[in-house]
Order: sequence, then structure tokens, then C-alpha cells
Amino acid sequence: MAVTKDPLPPIDVGTVINDRYEVLKSIGKGGMGEVFLAFDRLTQQQVALKVVPEASAMPGDDEALRQEVILAQKARHPNVCRVHDLAPSPWGPILVMEYIPGQTLHNHIRKRKTSGGFSADEFRKISTDVCAGLAAIHQQGLVHGDLKPGNVMVADDRAVILDFGFAKERARAAVRKPGAPPDGGTPHYMSPERLRSGGASPEDDVYAAALTLWEMWTCRVPEPGYKPRLKTMKQQITFDVPAALTNDEIRQIFRALNPDPQMRPQARHMRFFNPTQTATAPIQLPRERIDPGPAPGRAIKTQFTPGAQSLLITYATNAPDSVATLFPLQKPVLSIGRRSDQDLVLAEATVSGSHALLRWQTGSWLVEDLNSTNGTYADFPFERKAQVSLLHGAEVQLGECRLMVVTFGPDSPHHDKAKRYLARRDGLTGLLVREHLMKAIDEDGFFAEWGEVPMQIARFELRGQNGLVSLRPTILEMLALRKAALQVVDLTQTLLLSLTPAAAGRTGPLTFVVSIVGPNLDEAQHVVEQVVAQVQGTLPETLELTATLVKCEPGRPARTLID
Repeated sequence: MAVTKDPLPPIDVGTVINDRYEVLKSIGKGGMGEVFLAFDRLTQQQVALKVVPEASAMPGDDEALRQEVILAQKARHPNVCRVHDLAPSPWGPILVMEYIPGQTLHNHIRKRKTSGGFSADEFRKISTDVCAGLAAIHQQGLVHGDLKPGNVMVADDRAVILDFGFAKERARAAVRKPGAPPDGGTPHYMSPERLRSGGASPEDDVYAAALTLWEMWTCRVPEPGYKPRLKTMKQQITFDVPAALTNDEIRQIFRALNPDPQMRPQARHMRFFNPTQTATAPIQLPRERIDPGPAPGRAIKTQFTPGAQSLLITYATNAPDSVATLFPLQKPVLSIGRRSDQDLVLAEATVSGSHALLRWQTGSWLVEDLNSTNGTYADFPFERKAQVSLLHGAEVQLGECRLMVVTFGPDSPHHDKAKRYLARRDGLTGLLVREHLMKAIDEDGFFAEWGEVPMQIARFELRGQNGLVSLRPTILEMLALRKAALQVVDLTQTLLLSLTPAAAGRTGPLTFVVSIVGPNLDEAQHVVEQVVAQVQGTLPETLELTATLVKCEPGRPARTLID
């Protein structure tokens, strides 16, 4: 005779799950089950329980839940919901999560719509928290895949990203929902490339975050494929929140909505003024640099290890094709030069046949110049050096070729990142090369029209004693250009209290430009004059830094102001 099990009563207030979790109330339903507020009798704390009923479970649900625990525990951050445990129960698997008292950002937006929108400080606080949580997820090499106001919980002290770790489960569940996108997620917050081709990515997450913040301004859910950049900002904003925000804060969201995923900022680089101090330290501005790899460990510092470090070519005037070439350092003493009999052969014409010796010295490298024709240089001061000591990540210049000490090998992920950096940026100045400068300047021009704010281009030149700009710079002029470019960009950003890096690029042998968006012409002129005066004092007396400011007119492509 078959024995039938009595059906379980539904979970209700007072139900005790696993003799531990006392249910207090239901707080929502999701794609995989219901979420309850419960009291954990063991820890004496409130928790959130996600229960996946056995009746609705599908093959793979247990694994999806297990993966959520693993992934969420990797991305530990105050702005990412913590997942404590996964356990079986008579009602099905339960996921034990941090309980965050508050309301979803979706509901919060609906309430703010009836009261005139968000204050600038509240917008800044929520935006900062969302971007910080997303950055923590991306730092672990993970993707959220469904960021939207409904997956952000707003508590009294913070905003927290929810429902993290279900990218694969969303894709699987979407298959059984007619009309759903092929890879799950929510179409209203998907990037153009994901709507076309599918596939969650960090860049798609940034786009979703920007649309989430955009919805806080407009108090309207965007339609799938909605393009906020096609109309001016003022034509689309319901309330006047942006009037209290800086141009940089607004520009970050504009950039994150770029249809080109490569032009969007990373989540960790999106920042907003501190709402309690209304200030931020300009020194915190993210500057894109070559990552030299992890610092050498104690074993490498105390005993030479073949191939543990390498030399990366970052710049070569006459051999641009050699840039990003990597030379593993296989011996403690190596010769370096242009001749084929050298241990490290450089193609750059200004490097002598036998230019220098490279010696390992307890974790660092000593470059000894061998009476080369064009000399060996550290960055500053500008005179030739008989010896240059190189620590991890430092650079040396042989003639017109620059080399950096790194701890990665050929075709490694770090090497691939360095190649991408050097394809976009000039290895001497760190400024954008022409193709990418044009894109960045165009982006600033589009923003200036969209936000209806002024834009100027500051064009800088290094002139010699004859008052002319050399078309074939000396090594002294090259080193001065490097110093001037780095200082000009840093000072400009500091004086403007910038939150986002300025679009700046090299336009000729001794010329470069910096975009200034937001200040009017007189304000920009004052900034440029201060910058030139400060930088001039650090340059050789034989060189003069000059600047010209050009105003961008509506309807004129910004890139036409570069030359």
C-alpha cells in the first residue's frame, strides 16, 4: 500500500524553517521563488530567506543557487548584498541573505516623483553606492547582468545591489518565457550591443547603471532601446536635480550611455562629490597607466630568477612598430643596443649599437651607459646619466626609446592590457594618440551640446629659443614635453575640481591639446594662464610653453578645433 505524504502547509507568518528561521513576513517574489523576512534564532538577527519551492524547481536550480553563494561571497562589499548560506528545507532550497531594511530604488523613485524628485545630495549618495558596489563585482571578474532600480535596495545609510550572481540562471529561465531576451536580464536597461547580440558584460552593466541613475532624474522607466543622448538633457528631465550637480557628475552618466562600449568609463572610475563635504580630492582622479604587473616577491628580490621580470618598450620615435615588444630578462647581466650581437636588440635608430649594460641588483636593475651617442636618461632632471637605477614599474630612456621594468611575460593578460594601452596612448606623454583623441574630443563636443554648456580647446606648444616649434625635437625637448604634458593635465584637472579625466592628446612633435568643458571662456582662460605660469617654471630655460584657447561653437564639430 503506497504511503502518501501530507502536503506541507504554505509558508506563513510564524512558520519556523529548519527549526531555526522564524518567518516574520513576505517581502517579495522573484523568478526563482519567494523572499521572506525571518528571525535567525541562532544568531539572534533578522535575515532574508529566498525559498525555491520544489514544485517550481527545474534541473539546475540547486547549482544556480550554489553559484550565487560562491559568487556573492567573492564580491564582499557594503554595497553588495551579502549571502550567508545555502541549505535544504522541506519547502525546497533556501538561500540565507543579509536583510536590508528599506525599499527598492524602483519604489523610492516612484515616491520621489510625487515630491519633486531627488535632492542633489541624495542622488550623489545613491549613485556613489551603486557604482561602488558594481565596481566591487567587476573587480572579481564578475558581471551582474540585470542591474536596475528594482535590484537596488535603499536603506537609511546606504544603497545595496541585490540579486547578484544569477546571470546564467536568468538566461536559462528566459528560455521558458515567450518573448524574453535570449540571455535574460531586463531589456529596459540593456545596452545597444546587448539588445542586438546578447551577452552580459561589465560595459553592459555600466550602461545599465547609467540608465538607472538617469531614471532617478526623469522618474520614468526607459523604453527598451531608449537613447537619452539623442535629445538635449533639459528636454528630457522632469525635475531640476541636475541644476545642483556639477558638469562632471552629469558628464559621467552621459559617457556611460555612449553606444560605443569602449568609450564608457569603468564603474570604479565613476565618482560623485561627497554629499557631506561637497568636495573631493582631485588627486583621486583615475589616470590610466600601464600596469607593470604585481610587485616582485621577496624570493625574486633576494635571488635572481630568470624571466621573472621583463623590459617593455613603451615608446620609440623611429620604430613605432616595436612599441609593446617585451624582452624577458633571462640573465643577471645583459647587453642592450641596436646591434644584432646584443642580448636585447632594439630597432630604434637613436639607440647606439652597444648602448648600455643591464645589471640585476637585489630586486632592481642598474642601467650603465656605454658612452652611447645619444645618451641614457631618467625622466627628470633632463641631463644624460652614466647610471640609472630601475625599480619595478620604472622607466628609462635610451636615445629616443623608452623601456619599463615589468613582472609579466609575453602574451600574458597583463601584456595584452599594456598593448591596448599603448594602442590608445602615446608612450612618451601618456596622452591619447590622434585617433582616440578625436573620439574623446567628439564625445566632449556632443556632451557640450547635450548639456548646453560651454566648451573650449586649449592648444599647447613647446617653443625653442627661436620662438618656433621644432618638427624634429631633441631628446631634451622630448623629455620636457613629457613633463609639461603630465603637469598641464594634472593642474588643469585640479584647478577645475574635475571628477573625470580631461580629454587630452598629443597632436604633433611638441604640441598637445586639452579639452575644457563647463567653464565659460573667461574662466577657462584664467585656468590656462595659471597652468602655463606654473609649468613654465619647471622647464629648461631654453624652452617656452605657450597656449591658445579656442571656443567650440554650436554646430561645429569639436574635432575641427584640434589643429
